[in-house]
Amino acid sequence: MNWIQNRLSISDLDINLNEIYLNLGYGGNTPDDQFVEMINLMLSEIGNICFPQFGFIISSGKIPDKNHLEINNVHIKVGAVITKYLSDASHFAAFVVTAGEEFDLYLDQFRAEGDIVSEYLAYSIGTEIAEATVRFVTAKIDIEADLLGLQISHSYSPGHCSWHVREQQQLFALMPDKPCGVELNDSSLMHPVKSISGIIGLGKGFESTPYGCDICGLKTCFKRKTDRNIVD
Repeated sequence: MNWIQNRLSISDLDINLNEIYLNLGYGGNTPDDQFVEMINLMLSEIGNICFPQFGFIISSGKIPDKNHLEINNVHIKVGAVITKYLSDASHFAAFVVTAGEEFDLYLDQFRAEGDIVSEYLAYSIGTEIAEATVRFVTAKIDIEADLLGLQISHSYSPGHCSWHVREQQQLFALMPDKPCGVELNDSSLMHPVKSISGIIGLGKGFESTPYGCDICGLKTCFKRKTDRNIVD
């Protein structure tokens, strides 16, 4: 399959306000009305300047051992936790999403002004924009999987579940140069800052695969969804 890439608007995404509140440290609680108004205003401003992008490619692959994926002759060390949950995969989708350079510039203006509150608020919103774009691209990959008679796993990203971020170099070897304008620095971190890359498995029997907090051992993570309430 060829690389598929597209540019979106914020209105294309299903932005989850609960996740923004969680990013801001509110847990299952709703901020006061004044802060909610600030969030909504900032979302409106960002919607006028931010155009997220996604890109993905689907390739056949295999799991040669308990720590590695092999896709298009590229070996990616994802660790035993992830290979366990991708063991039924016959194909893999490598993807990248980003809130984009425009969002970075929006964030930078608050940093330059020393407006810590607005910077933190924008940063938290940017996290949800990137994650909402992952949900969007996951739905696209699910459509492609259905055409192959396959189901998809959850997405897994470098930096999670013992998948070391340095392996992001190997993941990007599956993609075009600077996919969606995203670049890696010498530490294998992405620019623009609000970008996410990852792998989704395609195969049989992925309907109930665990995800996120169910397989991650980091009990102190502020984003753990286990034993916390979500605002309706």
